[in-house]
Amino acid sequence: MHPALHPGSPPPADDEDVEFLLRAVPELAFFPELADCVGTGGYDGPWPPGREAFAGRDLADLRDRALRGLEALADRAERERSGGLAFIVRTLTYFLVGPAALPAVEHPLLVALLLRGAARTHEGADTALEIARAMDRWG
Repeated sequence: MHPALHPGSPPPADDEDVEFLLRAVPELAFFPELADCVGTGGYDGPWPPGREAFAGRDLADLRDRALRGLEALADRAERERSGGLAFIVRTLTYFLVGPAALPAVEHPLLVALLLRGAARTHEGADTALEIARAMDRWG
């Protein structure tokens, strides 16, 4: 697990810490609080898929489920006194429903969840490292 997501982790102290913490987004797609957000099937193309693989899909339900999962992760962060997890949950929530909300295919958590669903049909791809690599090539 990414060190910034552990119980008792401090919140980021500077921009470098924030950048380090944002690299943990692919790992969040494996947290049980977000399990309901990971689809099965729906993608049978080559790994990794690009943004075009999900073009035209209505992702409002995914956004709603992710918001509920982030609320559960916020509770977990509070219970575990994880400043890193609390920060990333607040940030992802802000860009999900705040005034700076991103389109679903640009929101890092939603992209990670879409990729995780697609990865389930590709041997060896359903790992945080492979999801991170696929996110780096997303576009």
